[in-house]
Order: sequence, then C-alpha cells, then structure tokens
Amino acid sequence: MKKLLLFLVLIQLTAVMANAQLPLPAVLQHPIQEALIRSKEIANKQLDLEKAHIERTSVLNKHLPHVSASAGYAYFDNHITIDVPGYKLPVSGTELFTGKTKVDNHGNLAHAGLIATSVLYAGGQINNGAKALQDKTTGDSLLIETERDNIIVDVITSFDKLKFIEASEKLITDSDTRLSKEEERVNKAIENGLAIPFDRDKIKLARLELESKKTQLQENKNLLFKKLQYLTGISQPELEKISYQLSPIILPQEMNIEQKQELEALRFYKKASEWILKKEKGAYLPQVLAFGGVSYSSLFNGASAFTLPNLPANLNQPNLKLNQFTVAPNWIAGIGLRWELFGGNERKHQVHQAELNIQQLENKLEDSKDKLNLLLSQKMASYNTQWKQISLAEQKEVVAKNNLVSSGKQYQQGLMSITQRLEAENDYLKAGQEKTQVLITQRQAALEALAVTGKLTEKIQYQ
Repeated sequence: MKKLLLFLVLIQLTAVMANAQLPLPAVLQHPIQEALIRSKEIANKQLDLEKAHIERTSVLNKHLPHVSASAGYAYFDNHITIDVPGYKLPVSGTELFTGKTKVDNHGNLAHAGLIATSVLYAGGQINNGAKALQDKTTGDSLLIETERDNIIVDVITSFDKLKFIEASEKLITDSDTRLSKEEERVNKAIENGLAIPFDRDKIKLARLELESKKTQLQENKNLLFKKLQYLTGISQPELEKISYQLSPIILPQEMNIEQKQELEALRFYKKASEWILKKEKGAYLPQVLAFGGVSYSSLFNGASAFTLPNLPANLNQPNLKLNQFTVAPNWIAGIGLRWELFGGNERKHQVHQAELNIQQLENKLEDSKDKLNLLLSQKMASYNTQWKQISLAEQKEVVAKNNLVSSGKQYQQGLMSITQRLEAENDYLKAGQEKTQVLITQRQAALEALAVTGKLTEKIQYQ
C-alpha cells in the first residue's frame, strides 16, 4: 500500500511538471486516430471550411478583371411615316415632301463585342471582407478541435467501461468458483445430516444472481463494442485485443481556460466583426472602375423605299439600297466613378448593426470566460472528490476480502450461517466492482476537467 501511494505521488509530481498532460496507453492511439478520421461531423465541418475558403477567394477575385463577350444578329423590316415641311426644287419648281412621306425599311444588322471591367478601388470593402471571412474561418476551425476533444473523451470512456466489465466478470468468475466449492461442501453436509436442503437453495439462488449479473454485463459489453465499432470502424475481434492497465489520471491543481477553443474562436469572431465594420464604413467612399473593350457592328443588305406624294410622273419613287455599313474595330477604354451619396440610411443601419455585433461578441466572450471558470471549478471539485474515493474504495476491498476469508473459515467451523457467508461473498463482489468504478469515474472526471481547459489533442502523451 505504501509503495502504491509513493508511486501515485511520483506520478502526480510528473503530471504537474508536464503541465496537465494526458498520459494514455499506446494501444489507444490507433482507435482514437481512427475515430477522428471516421467522424462525419468533423468531415462536414471540414467541408464547411473549404466552402468558406472558396467564398474568401471569390471575394478577393473581385479585384480581377471581368471579361464578357456578346454577339447578335437581327433582321429588321419597318415602316416610317415622315411629315416635314416641303421643299421646292429651284429649277423645276417641284415641291418635295409635301404632306406625309412614307418610308419602307428592311435590312440585316450584326454586332459582336468584348468588354472587360475591373474594380480599381472599392473603399477597402473587398480586402476587409476577405479578412473578415479569414478570421471567421479560423474561429470555425477552432470549434472543430472541440469536436475532436469530445470524440477522444468518448472513446477513452468507452474503453474504460469495457475494463470495468472485464474486472467485474473476473470477480464474478472467482465468486462462482468459490460458490461451487461451498455447494459441494453443503451437499456433503446434507448427506451427513449436518445441513438442511434450504442452505443448498440459498447457494443456488446466489449463483443464479451471479448468472444474471454476467448476462447483464455481456449485454453491456456488446453495446460498448457496437459503439466503438461505430466510432472507430475497427472490428470487434481487433477491439478485443486492445488491453491496458487502468490507472488514475493525475492533474495539477492549478489549471486555466485561457487556451479553450471556444474562447479563441470568439476572439476571432470578434476580429471578423471588426473587419466587417470597416467594410461597411468603406461603402461611404466612392468606387472606381476601369473598363475597356472592342466591338464590331455591321449593317448590310439594307434598303429604304420612299413614297413621296405629288411626285412628277417623269420621276420614279426613290429606292435607296445599302450594301454594307460597318464600324470595326470600335475600341473603347475609360474609368468610371460610382458614389452613392444617399441610400435611404441603409448603409448607416448596417454600420450600426456591425457595431452591435461586436458588442454582443464582447459580452459573450466575457460571459463564456466566467462560465468556463465555474465549470472548471466544478470539474476539479469532482476530480478531487473521486481521487479521495480511490483510497476509500481500496480500503473497502481490503476489508471485504478479509471478511470473505474469515467468513469461509468460520462457515467451515460452523460458526457462521450460509446466509452470512453469502453476504460476505456479495460484499466482496460489490467492493471489487466499486473499486474499479471509482477509478473509472476518477479518470472520466480528469478527462472532463482537461477538456474544459481545451486542446485535449495537444495534451495526449502515448506511453
């Protein structure tokens, strides 16, 4: 016992010097890594990060030129009525355009063009928007680490529960062996008239209770294996090969939540909101764009037939034909300015909303710190309590084992009834299970306390 206490003290000093490291058996490294890889929740959040990266790239690409091409063909056929003041020819005296003049037009029109536009200046909205997306993405990636921590705790706790079942099964097997010997002894005593059949029935009842407990433990084991198969994707035969010795997880008494992922994520969200505020304020400034392009336009196979009233008989109605009228290449380049002087106070409201978002995140950050400190205090209190329970459970097992040995001797000497003998057996079984359960509860309390401090994946040391 003294050696065990000395060993635990040395472990505790090592843990303090290691700044709250989490020593784990090397056999748990593979299932933990597989669980982290297999998690669909983490995979979906990683995809969200990729989508956010694409969105940020799209925002930055607004600085790049946007090039578009257009082309079209049209056939037109129309009728025009013109009523203009008449004109008298100086020689013949014929008056043209008297009354209404009708013109029939038809022809073909083709157009093609290529134009490029580029944002030269947007009041810093593009750069500030990209920085906001970058900080938000960083915050989202930190929250993925919290999901990783939860999976690690779940995997370790599940394996610890398997160890509890394994220890309980061993205790039940040992107890069943002892009861078998007692049953043989009672049967001989009954044959010799030194005991009554009722004693044998009590032992049979005790063995049936052990069988019931074994069945319950087996069902729980099957459920745990199914859960671990779901978490890790490892087959049950491979999981059954994983074995390690349970030992307490020892933490330093002074731990803090400064590296908690949720807090760091909130800090990045706040920075993102500050960039958004700058972006919204940049909308008050003008936008400068550059543009340039080239186009081709052509009018071909066209004709215009005039119907002139009061035209002398010796003159034909004019019929104008156009073979081709082309403008190409038509180059254009320039710079444009767009400045929204008043937009119905919409921009003002968006700026105010961004300021409110920053204030909300400040409040949430401060509140989260207080809550996490309180949660850490609760977890450490539970950890300290469970740590003390380990010594108590060990002492209970020692006492129960001594009582078991003593009751066996007294029962053989006829100084104790079979009922008292079975009570001692049951007490020893409970004490052994309680010892393992307290150890598992202590490990879980330590894991939860470490998880509150954050970045559990960085604290693991496989041994």
